[in-house]
Amino acid sequence: MARKASSHPTEVELEILNVLWEHGPSTVSQIHDVLKEHRKPGLSTTLKMVQVMTEKGLLIKDEEQRPQVFRPAMSQTRAQVGLVDDLMQRAFGGAVDRLVMAALESKKVSKKEIEQIKKLIGEFERGRK
Repeated sequence: MARKASSHPTEVELEILNVLWEHGPSTVSQIHDVLKEHRKPGLSTTLKMVQVMTEKGLLIKDEEQRPQVFRPAMSQTRAQVGLVDDLMQRAFGGAVDRLVMAALESKKVSKKEIEQIKKLIGEFERGRK
């Protein structure tokens, strides 16, 4: 049985989305130029990934321009929230506290980072009132 296509971007798809979030709408060649700074994909591989992502609805193609320009179909924040929610549901049974503790235990967290997290929680709580 074929595996159901994920609505969440894969690691490679996230790399392409990150290029577009950082640099704005881009051609396949422009995306490829940024990607090859970190890894060595062939231009045809980048083109195929962009085509697949367009079919999946992750990218939007501007049909008016030549060469074609692509942009993300979702904001970076929306994609991140979706990925975190998926991870939280699958790995932590929906438990936010377990997800946060695992994130804190996954690396050495500085006092400054803990203070920033507390500040963000305070802002979140004030926004909910």
